[in-house]
Amino acid sequence: MHYGYNFEEVKQKVFSALSQNYAGLSGIELSSKTKINRMTLTKYLSLMLAQGLIRKKKLESLMFGTWTKTLLRLNSR
Repeated sequence: MHYGYNFEEVKQKVFSALSQNYAGLSGIELSSKTKINRMTLTKYLSLMLAQGLIRKKKLESLMFGTWTKTLLRLNSR
């Protein structure tokens, strides 16, 4: 079944899920919370990562990463 997500829709769902989980979420957890197929979500997460909207923490003790929302940095000049 094809749902035809657009980037903005997925971004809002991901940001909403990550906003509620400060420590971050695995790809499987994000998929579950956003109701988007894990493989489809991975493509969008890669785009968001490349744009600097999210970051991926690699956990050494586990074989998967945790996605977190990138916080905006304010420059005080």
